[in-house]
Amino acid sequence: MGRKKTKEPKQIKVGDFVFAKVRGFRAWPARVLQEDGNIYQVYFYGTCNVAKVRGSQLFDFEAHKVRFGQLKQKQYGGFREAMEHAEKSLARPREDDGYFKAKVESARNQATASTRSREDGRCDCALHTYNRRLGLERLNYAV
Repeated sequence: MGRKKTKEPKQIKVGDFVFAKVRGFRAWPARVLQEDGNIYQVYFYGTCNVAKVRGSQLFDFEAHKVRFGQLKQKQYGGFREAMEHAEKSLARPREDDGYFKAKVESARNQATASTRSREDGRCDCALHTYNRRLGLERLNYAV
């Protein structure tokens, strides 16, 4: 019989770039907003949504980019945009406006998970605001 490998606990902290896996959806690029024990509140790139995810469903962005970051089907246009948004934010983390807006909102409403969107339902993050100015806006940013 083989020995089971003991897993080291994940070292995830606020501000880390991760892939977050939510039941029913593929692993999606995200950034950690808050930590509460083993539950993490994350900001999803591309959709600008916020959700609470268990630590076991979070994976380091750089270490798992090959595993989760590859497109297997053409219909994942939203995923491609999310990866581009995450890559830009990873290169310049202090200029990640959508993340910081979500973090401020999250601090105000710690009890509930919410989405960062405008009253008209459109995402208000910097990438999508820029795309709207260029006329590249997509109507659906679903995970």
